[in-house]
Amino acid sequence: MTVYVIIGVVVVLAALIGYGALSRKRIYQEVDRLGAVKMELMNKPVTEELSKMKGLKMSGETEARFEQWREEWDSIVTVQLPDMEEKLFNVEEYANKYRFSRAKQELELVDEQLLAISQHMEQLVKEVKELIHSEEKNRSDIGSMKELYDETKKKLWVQKGTLGPAVPALEQTLKDVQEKFTVFEEQTEEGNYYQARETLQEIETQLNQCQQIIEEVPHYLLKTQKEIPNQLSDLKAGMQEMAAEGYPMEHFSASWQVEEIEKRHEMLLPLIVNLQIEEVKEPVETIESDINDIYDKLEHEVLARKAVESERIDVATKMEQLPILLQDLETEMELVKANYRLTEEDDRKLIQITKELREIQAKFAVLDDVITERKQTFTTARKRMDEFKEELEAFTQELTQSKENFRHLRSDERNAEEAILHMKQEMTRGLRTLKRSNLPGIPETLVHTMDAAEDILQEVSEELKQTPISMQEVKRKLQIAEDEVEGAIGQLEDTIYFATMAERVIQYGNRYRSTHDHIHILLLQAEDRFRSYLYEEALELALEGVESKDPYVLDKVKDKDLVSQSNS
Repeated sequence: MTVYVIIGVVVVLAALIGYGALSRKRIYQEVDRLGAVKMELMNKPVTEELSKMKGLKMSGETEARFEQWREEWDSIVTVQLPDMEEKLFNVEEYANKYRFSRAKQELELVDEQLLAISQHMEQLVKEVKELIHSEEKNRSDIGSMKELYDETKKKLWVQKGTLGPAVPALEQTLKDVQEKFTVFEEQTEEGNYYQARETLQEIETQLNQCQQIIEEVPHYLLKTQKEIPNQLSDLKAGMQEMAAEGYPMEHFSASWQVEEIEKRHEMLLPLIVNLQIEEVKEPVETIESDINDIYDKLEHEVLARKAVESERIDVATKMEQLPILLQDLETEMELVKANYRLTEEDDRKLIQITKELREIQAKFAVLDDVITERKQTFTTARKRMDEFKEELEAFTQELTQSKENFRHLRSDERNAEEAILHMKQEMTRGLRTLKRSNLPGIPETLVHTMDAAEDILQEVSEELKQTPISMQEVKRKLQIAEDEVEGAIGQLEDTIYFATMAERVIQYGNRYRSTHDHIHILLLQAEDRFRSYLYEEALELALEGVESKDPYVLDKVKDKDLVSQSNS
């Protein structure tokens, strides 16, 4: 037992020693890696980059930045990186003492700090290069900016005559640019290269804007000083001419719209004088668009007047015809009353039409007054005229249709008489067919149906002899008669069919009587029903018996020749 304990202890110790050795090895490897990173950072050419600044003016902003960056680099070299060296040494001590957890924590901290130092150094070098590049860029761009200045100044001098009141502001802009050149030189001499860069960018922006303004000002001066005033003058002259020709301009929105446009136009020139060209562009487009809209409205007004004056005559003529049409309707109604019984709805219809006529006459009087007295624009009057024409057309159609409806009563009477005659002829043909069928007798139900059809036909005929005739009642009874006659003819045809087929099936089935008692009994029953005029039941019983031997007997007996051959 003791031996096993000793062996176990030895194994555990060996494992611990192995783990410790492996952990120390990994820590030493990480220490070596971070040490190499530290050395790489120390060997970066930051000093060389800083030395490039010696060619710049060491004063002002440049001097302050140089001192700041040099102090930051000195801190990295003399404090931060040596501190990392010390921490790496401590890590090795922790590893030797088997304090692996603490050693790993320190390694992570050193790794993070070295990364921060590296990023700091990269930012430092980047800022140094930006400053040097800014100085170089300034030296490169100042020449092109002076050329652009000379070019702009020359363009201003050449186009001075087309720039009008905008010249003083443009000259002041160039004067401001000239002063900024001086500021740029002073900032450069003082080593303030970033400020000088910003000044140079301001110069470039101002000169480019000045170039664009010199190009655009003549166009917008022409618009604001000549074209728009001329358009407004022509527009007002046209409106005055229309007023003299009788157009109701006092009701037209164009008058106050022109005044509003003139107020907006007055605000444009000061903007151009102050070189606020971007704030002029949209208002100019809007003003021109509004002027065109007014011209469109005036054109519509002219067209509307022509249409209204033309349509007014046509509508007035139609209005004069309305009382005549109403009188014709009343006359037609009186003629109809002598022979036909009218409904209360017909009487109410005439009253309603008379009321509608008075209303439409009143509306036309108002519309005619609006047009004659110029109480509204012709554009508005035309809309009202179009609406009135639709109403007038609908009313005229109503008058015409009402008159036609009364006239139709006579044609309805003739149609009813023709329908009765046709149905009587149908009944006569049906009875002749029934007689030719040589049936032993007529079923009682068919007799009742035929009698009912004849009775209703007689009722309709009597209704047509009444004075005055109620066509509403005639139509009602005529529909009943059509249904009754149609049903009677259908029942008559069915009766003939059932009787004929029953007789043929019985004849066909006689061949099975002697050999099949069941068929013989059913055929006897069928013959009994046949003699009682129950032809449909007779056919059903005969088929029930014979179809047990010949399922297609009904199709066969429909052919008379086949039945004759079978019987022979």
